[in-house]
Amino acid sequence: MVALVLARPEINSLSDLNNKNIAITEKQSASSGRVSAALMAAGAAEVQFSEVKTSAIDRLMSGEVAAAVLLASREAADLFPELAGFRTFRVPLTQKARL
Repeated sequence: MVALVLARPEINSLSDLNNKNIAITEKQSASSGRVSAALMAAGAAEVQFSEVKTSAIDRLMSGEVAAAVLLASREAADLFPELAGFRTFRVPLTQKARL
C-alpha cells in the first residue's frame, strides 16, 4: 500500500506538513497509525489527522486542511495523475510500521 498525500501548493515537502491538519476519511482511519509512522520516517513527525465522514479531498479543496491522504495499491499510486494546483507525495506503507 501507498499513502498518496495530496497537498496544497505551498507544501514543498512532507516536512512542511509538521503541525498541520491532514484529512483522512473514517473508512481509511484504521490505517492512520501506519500512515503516521510512514510520514514520520519521511520527515513529517508532527501531523494531526482529522478524521471525518466527508471526503478528505473535498476538505482539501475547500482549504480546511493542508493535505489529504488517500490509500492505494502501489500500482494505482503509480498511475495516479498529478492534479493541477496540488502537490502529490507517494509514501510507501509497510506492514511493520506502527505508532
